[in-house]
Amino acid sequence: MDLSNLDLFKAIGRKMGWLTQRENVIAQNIANTDTPGFRALDIAPLTFKDTLSAKLQPTTTSAKHLVSASSGKAGDSKVSAEKKPWEISPSNNGVVVEEQMMKSANTASDYQLMLNLYKKNVTMLRTALGRGGGV
Repeated sequence: MDLSNLDLFKAIGRKMGWLTQRENVIAQNIANTDTPGFRALDIAPLTFKDTLSAKLQPTTTSAKHLVSASSGKAGDSKVSAEKKPWEISPSNNGVVVEEQMMKSANTASDYQLMLNLYKKNVTMLRTALGRGGGV
């Protein structure tokens, strides 16, 4: 059974991909802590509404079907400068290591949550199929 065809696993994979991208951006921010004039970056948040709209688009199988008014799909995350950094250093650098470390810890925690959710759902499917739910 291919789990990537199930909407729940697609949503979990999408969130994990977004968290991976965010961790990469945070790592770049920390790496540029001493770069003069560098501004901290972050990626656009992945909202629940975006996840639903990407999954629940109606499909037209006939020319007589109505076309969806909202045909916009949630695309890849966009990287943008952070709106309000905590402070600006004398070298005009907007990266605050403490803030970036907090974001990194939150991202890691969210990633672990998605991983646990994935594992629990695989275990539930195995149990439902009679293949044993033990990990």
